[in-house]
Amino acid sequence: MAGAQETQLYCLADRTYYDTPGRLRDRATRYPLALAEPPAGWRRTGRGLWTVLLPDGVELPEQGWKIHVSTVPAEAERTLAELYRTCVAARVPFKFLRSAQALRLANGKHMPRGGSGKFAAVYPGDEQAFLALARELSEALDGRPGPYVLTDLRIGRAPVYARYGAFVELWCQDEQGRPVPALRAPTGELVPDRRDPVFRLPAWVTLPEELRPHLAARQTAGAGDLPYLIREALQFSNAGGIYLAEHRETGERVVLREARPHAGLDAAGDDALTRLHREDRALRRLAGLDCVPKPYGVHTAWEHTFLATEYIEGVQLFREVIRRYPLVHQDCTPEQRAEYVAWVDGVVAGLEKALGALHERGVRFGDLHPANVLLRPDGSVALVDFEYADELTSRLVPRAGAPGLQPPPALDGAEADRYMLWATWLMMLMPIMEMADREPAKLAGLERRARTWFGLGPDAGPPRPAVPAPPAPRPAGAAHGEDRIRLLLEADRPDLPAVLADLVAGIHAGATPERADRLFPGDPAGFTGGGTGVAHGAAGVLYALHRTGARHPAEYTDWLVAAARRTGRPGTGGLLDGPLGTAVVLAALGRREDAAELAERGRHAAPGPSAALFGGRAGAALARLRLATALGGAAGPDEALLAEALADARALDAAVRGEPVEGLAAPEAAGLLYGVAGLALLHLRLHRQTGEPWLLDAARVALERARAQCVRVRDGSVQVKDGKRHLVYLDRGSSGIALVAQEYLAARPEAAGDPAWRGFSADVRRACAPGFLREPGLFRGRCGLTLALDGLDGPDRPDGRQADVLGQVRRLGWHLVSRPEGLLVPGTRLRRFSADLHTGAAGVLLALHTLSVPEADSLLDVLTLG
Repeated sequence: MAGAQETQLYCLADRTYYDTPGRLRDRATRYPLALAEPPAGWRRTGRGLWTVLLPDGVELPEQGWKIHVSTVPAEAERTLAELYRTCVAARVPFKFLRSAQALRLANGKHMPRGGSGKFAAVYPGDEQAFLALARELSEALDGRPGPYVLTDLRIGRAPVYARYGAFVELWCQDEQGRPVPALRAPTGELVPDRRDPVFRLPAWVTLPEELRPHLAARQTAGAGDLPYLIREALQFSNAGGIYLAEHRETGERVVLREARPHAGLDAAGDDALTRLHREDRALRRLAGLDCVPKPYGVHTAWEHTFLATEYIEGVQLFREVIRRYPLVHQDCTPEQRAEYVAWVDGVVAGLEKALGALHERGVRFGDLHPANVLLRPDGSVALVDFEYADELTSRLVPRAGAPGLQPPPALDGAEADRYMLWATWLMMLMPIMEMADREPAKLAGLERRARTWFGLGPDAGPPRPAVPAPPAPRPAGAAHGEDRIRLLLEADRPDLPAVLADLVAGIHAGATPERADRLFPGDPAGFTGGGTGVAHGAAGVLYALHRTGARHPAEYTDWLVAAARRTGRPGTGGLLDGPLGTAVVLAALGRREDAAELAERGRHAAPGPSAALFGGRAGAALARLRLATALGGAAGPDEALLAEALADARALDAAVRGEPVEGLAAPEAAGLLYGVAGLALLHLRLHRQTGEPWLLDAARVALERARAQCVRVRDGSVQVKDGKRHLVYLDRGSSGIALVAQEYLAARPEAAGDPAWRGFSADVRRACAPGFLREPGLFRGRCGLTLALDGLDGPDRPDGRQADVLGQVRRLGWHLVSRPEGLLVPGTRLRRFSADLHTGAAGVLLALHTLSVPEADSLLDVLTLG
């Protein structure tokens, strides 16, 4: 799934679904050159937010030295005109951000730093042309302002930068099996084209002599002129970093907040430097208050500016909420809830006092949320990050705040701060406030559930500032919105047939067969694979519709076949993200010839370095096993496909046992999709097909390695320990391991007496019914854990359906949104809706169908296209 910054990028174009940034509605701010006819002998294309101009007859090399140009909004059109003149005269291909809105968003404070500052890119045909163009552009743009392009080497004093990288779209897989942009090494091998925010050269590339002075200038630049030594980076964003530092002479610890000029633009167009100076003014005005850090001054080093402030010992409120929140434990007691409420009340009292002190000095904080609050060891609170602080009466500063916590537009000044205090209180009780952004009517439901769960009366908590009344409810009979959610899910017996029908309707409503890049809206990761894959693309949605007996037009399957044919992917991928998995789905849909064609293409692709079910060798092997049966016909399984799957299984077993296998390493992770438990599942499925006993031994070795990464946590349940996290979700956590282990013990009953496995499934199951979960999805959310809860060994209930399973189904109502077109499901990070199998509606549909209709196949077969 997409990272946080990539998720933000795919939230730009649509308020309902994740969508490609290229569909941003920005025509009103397009630069004239993005709309004008290209010059004679040139052609114009679009790629995402970029306008690309290509001279006829000029073929781009795969890779080489490229030039990036940055700019600020006020200079953009003038810079673009100079760039246009230079590149057209030299007949060199180039691209540029197509609009003022695109430029502002691409340089936004929450955008990925790897693309920061890039307004235009130039693609010279060889090194000589590159050096000539770099000289010409740096002279023409000398002294112009623009953000620093962190991935590149700056040429002189102009906003002109250079790096060696790919010119055309090449892909390979990284060590986790994820598709990433690639370069071609001299050996012909594709290797990742890393775009970290530092300048680096591929090992085989020599820096041109003419660039050496510029490299020397970059290497000598830095924070050496600061009176502080940076000891630790605490946080990075496109706006700059936050660092723990100490004074060079006194040793006093401070926090340095870095601002990159012209970068990190916000909704008002202010850059990080503007906000840093605003914060400095606010802190000086508030000096002497114990709820704000002391300001120690502003310093400039190299091209960046730093604000030094007091280091306050403490923990971020957001992290403390995660640590203390009691409802993540199935056996949470009333006493534990009361204890948590008392702690919340203490924090809120401290925040009320702190905001009151600010307001007495005529300052509004403007950005209150749990990430901007520190809790000292004595329990007192301190506010940090004052970049949106301003006069109490000012209406000029753009509204800030975390998703779901922003004040309504009708509120300002002190009332806006007080609203964010109320929203922060509610977030500490129900940490899914993003749902209020997806559906404003959810806010009342979140508050109602919080008061019910924690036994709070109507007067508990800080007062909520009065806001205009919400729109009038829909007429009786409309049967949509929160009333329908309660009707379908929150009754004693949820109406699963109606929920399934509404989910199917919502999936169809979001379908876009007229688009080439996607058929169904899903996670941003789906766009990388051309919208075809099982986890995040059309194949997974069609699999869920087919498996649940829901009708879907042949047009959908035709779309998948056409998209799979035109989509190039690196390596074979895995079961849920590669062409082999898509072929399994096509075979299930009755398109055997198309499945065979796609499978043949996947058979000849070079495998990637990953071994996992998702993205790697185990997933490709399991797909081949599925295809061997589906395409084998009456004579039995396809022997060639089966032999390939067995060969991969032997290699994977050897890797898990520590034997050297060229191009392959055993997963370090433990779980089902990304770890060794997925390898064990492959071995079990091959054993079911062939009966070869060595496969059970291979499954045992992999499962023992997975179990070794599991620990018993505070509530007595068993979960995967992953750094500081404890994981139970199907994709990476202990629930997926327990499901595989349960099947292994059924296949080898004599192992059930092993003390190491006795009670393992039941102990994992204890973690599968928490009261609170942030996301609803199949592989990393409530639906997957509900399936595990239903499928793992545990205490039976006399009604034939465990009460805790029904409780989890009812709590899906927290997340689902009912609209006239059907039920919608929020995806990754709850920022937009998704229909895909991994994160969205297709996964919820498959899970609820599996719960409502007993399956002849095992749960793991349902989850892995069996």
